[in-house]
Amino acid sequence: MLRSSSLLSRRPGRLALAAVLAVTLPAATLLAAAQSASAATSVITISPTTTGTSLTAASAGLSFEAYDLTLPGFASGDLATYLDTLSPSSVIRIGGNTVDETFWTSTGATAPSWSIGTITPADLAALGTLAKASGWKVILGVNLKEYNAASAANEAQYAQRDLGSSLEAIEIGNEPDLYSQYESDPAQFPIDFQSYVSAIEAAAPGVPIEGDDLAGAPDDSFQSAFITSQQKLASPEINQLTSHFYPLTSSTCGGNPTVAELLGTSVRDAESDEAEEAVTAAAKLDVPAVLDESNSVVCEGQAGVSNVYAAALWEIDDQLVMARDGLAGDYMHGTVEECGSAKPLYMYYTPLCAPTATDATEGLLAAQPEYYGLAAVHDVGTGQFLNLSNPVWADVRAYAVEHTNGTMTVVLDDIDNPSTTGSTTVQLDLGASFSHASQVALTASGGLTATSGITLGGQTVQSDGTLAAPTTTSFAVSGDTATVTVPAGSAQIITFSN
Repeated sequence: MLRSSSLLSRRPGRLALAAVLAVTLPAATLLAAAQSASAATSVITISPTTTGTSLTAASAGLSFEAYDLTLPGFASGDLATYLDTLSPSSVIRIGGNTVDETFWTSTGATAPSWSIGTITPADLAALGTLAKASGWKVILGVNLKEYNAASAANEAQYAQRDLGSSLEAIEIGNEPDLYSQYESDPAQFPIDFQSYVSAIEAAAPGVPIEGDDLAGAPDDSFQSAFITSQQKLASPEINQLTSHFYPLTSSTCGGNPTVAELLGTSVRDAESDEAEEAVTAAAKLDVPAVLDESNSVVCEGQAGVSNVYAAALWEIDDQLVMARDGLAGDYMHGTVEECGSAKPLYMYYTPLCAPTATDATEGLLAAQPEYYGLAAVHDVGTGQFLNLSNPVWADVRAYAVEHTNGTMTVVLDDIDNPSTTGSTTVQLDLGASFSHASQVALTASGGLTATSGITLGGQTVQSDGTLAAPTTTSFAVSGDTATVTVPAGSAQIITFSN
């Protein structure tokens, strides 16, 4: 069971103008933008100081169910191309609920009755091929709920052989704080975890371990006890502290999520709180904090919320706020199953799915709305976050990233509903002088509930996973101020340079 909404159980949140330039992509609004530029009342002030946090190539990753490894098309189709489109090198996490419902064998043993699928060395070899083809690293989950340290160690041994340097870490179990044996006796978990670590280290020396992949809050008692057990060791057994987060709960699990709620300030505050708590917890062990499983709505998502264009705008904000607040990774859970097929193996929030059952067998995928949000984050580029003040953050989420080549990218993510709200004009106080800018827009012709007609810089993701270079609008900048009009329901990615 994936962790339910923190919103249900935790607190809601928290110079000289050389030239004024109104910029917007849609030509129809260009004149209005120019006319309103001088009347702009909201100023987003970007500081030349950094937050101390970064957007990296590995900030946005993907998570899949362990059962997906048993599917014939998982590694043999076009997933590698879709991964490469998002990043030259990020992380695939193989885990989820089915990590404890799948059986590993390297000897052809018969699967027990609790297993829904069998993972073999051939599956790990195929995973290794996928990792090498895409440049992505792998976190591989091993079964803890059905306790068998020797089997987990054997799987780690094969993973080390077949993935080599592509193996980021072994994940021991999935959401162990929800296991009945640990709910009744939480002190047993650190003992079992260390037994697994010892077995894995003996079978696959040097393989990194991550943990503890909990469903609860990063600062809850289960996590605190695990951290305390790790602090008692000469050095932590884990290379990163991991947890899961879904801000909303689907109607099948008792929630009533809406697009307005997903894009609202309470969800945004909860995400920021989650990141800060995870970073604080991980700092006690001097390791990075990672959400290695995350998405919009727990219990496989919500139709009309998780699988529409609004989720792309949410994705941009979620990824950037998590990275800005210090998370080393935020991995979106999803599937390669047929689009719209039965839960729980199909999730409405998935970035990818196969259009038909035949496509699923062959591993031929299609980009979903959320994938476009991830692609937009990739288009921002890597770099350090800059401090900024944003008086209109409830409507327009703003971020500034400074790149090593001296350029700066500003993201303006207008989460307002275009059917009820007009454009928002803001003045950017850039904190430095620039002479040139180029702009890319994420838009959808059908508004927040669109499932098609989504473009990034005028381009759509092709059926093979490729995405052509976005079309940019270039313009001159003179000075350290620009006025920008952002259409409701769009994200503008503007890179300033000299």
